[in-house]
Amino acid sequence: MTLRPFQQRFVRAALDSRTDTAVLSLPRGNGKSWLAAHLVARAMTPGDLLFQRGGEPLLVASSLDQARIVYRFARAALGDDGYRYLDSGTRLAITHPSTATRLRVLSSDAKRAMGIVGCPLLIADEPGAWVGAGGELMHDAIQTAQGKPGSPLRVVYIGTLAPAAPGHWWPRLVGEGSTGSTYVQVLQGDIEKWDRWPEIRRCNPLTAVSPEFRAKLREERDKARRDSRLRARFLSYRLNVPTADEATVLLTVADWRRVTARPVPAPEGRPVVGVDLGAGRAWSAAVAVWRSGRCEAVALAPGEPNIADQERRDHVPRGTYARLVETRRLSVAAGVRVPAPAGLVERVMAWRPAAIVCDRFRLSELQDAAGGRVRIVPRVARWSDAAKDIRALRRAAADGPLAVERSSRPLIAASLAAALVANDDQGNTRLAKRGTNNTARDDVAAAMVLAAGAWSRRAVPRRARIHVA
Repeated sequence: MTLRPFQQRFVRAALDSRTDTAVLSLPRGNGKSWLAAHLVARAMTPGDLLFQRGGEPLLVASSLDQARIVYRFARAALGDDGYRYLDSGTRLAITHPSTATRLRVLSSDAKRAMGIVGCPLLIADEPGAWVGAGGELMHDAIQTAQGKPGSPLRVVYIGTLAPAAPGHWWPRLVGEGSTGSTYVQVLQGDIEKWDRWPEIRRCNPLTAVSPEFRAKLREERDKARRDSRLRARFLSYRLNVPTADEATVLLTVADWRRVTARPVPAPEGRPVVGVDLGAGRAWSAAVAVWRSGRCEAVALAPGEPNIADQERRDHVPRGTYARLVETRRLSVAAGVRVPAPAGLVERVMAWRPAAIVCDRFRLSELQDAAGGRVRIVPRVARWSDAAKDIRALRRAAADGPLAVERSSRPLIAASLAAALVANDDQGNTRLAKRGTNNTARDDVAAAMVLAAGAWSRRAVPRRARIHVA
């Protein structure tokens, strides 16, 4: 098998002297493992540009079983002459005895990875599958190994976006694009054209050489047209557009893009505001929706533990919450572990709300903080009422006029990524907690649902009186 044009373009850029980090993200089935093995084999071939006598190139994957796919491709390319192979249940390695050059293989658990020295090339396979704090620590270990005096390191990341959980460092690395010494090449579909064959073919270049692959994609596409769950899988893995099952997410990626693409009206009139007061150490949030569809959000987090410690506790990438604080949409209640509602209410009052809608939890505290300055309407947490509010939000997002103010978008997007819904046998829907210990930051999403429901009820015109002569 020879390199296809898109692979040649990537390898050429990855080996450029100005590049020390190369990133390739594309849908599954397009030769990612084979390309990773191709680079591994070159790093173990004397005389190749990537070969360093006595060096220790590295292959990192989520597990040894995952790494074994690339390892066996590389072994087939190298052959047995002049090489020694180790393939056991606990270790993988390739050694070139005459030059003391050795390929090491590691899982994404970073406990043994903090001393990366003498490594000319590191291949990172499917980074989106590197889960939890260990996966991020491995990424940190790799990045901080670059630039060590006398130990130049070139890193190549190859994978599909979809396995990554919300907030994972891998989609962020891809999304930042090429900059400085980092080269990024992405094949990703247009969600508006997801079922059109030219778009599918563009995102899956190996369809040009594999009739079987073409037939499989057409079959999956046709099934995805009939089943939203299969559509989510097709988008995620065949078009490299991470998409959750529409039956489990509050808003789809397509609807969020519609919301952020609309012009944002000025804040005219008085909005309705949804408020979700978190339990214990959770965040509290408020979302305002104006009659025009303009939407803004704020949130309040405890100051103890500090923001950095909250990020570690919640297993989100470093800087995630700190960046929300920088937008001024997330406030921190300094020195307290359980914030009082007053800090959030004062920000809400700056919107001059027509009414505040909330659930009954901590209602008395909210009333005390508001001090009679605004009408507060408790919303009973029934399945049917929750379903109506969620339908109102989805309708306003998909068909308009919901439009989120720019500085509120990172806060809302972070919450939507953590917001899941549950469905009952009667077709009703409500928010469902994904995390424990208040680690699923869906508070803003909960406030948004309340606000959208109140906005929809407010927008319905009263019936005109009929006078009978």
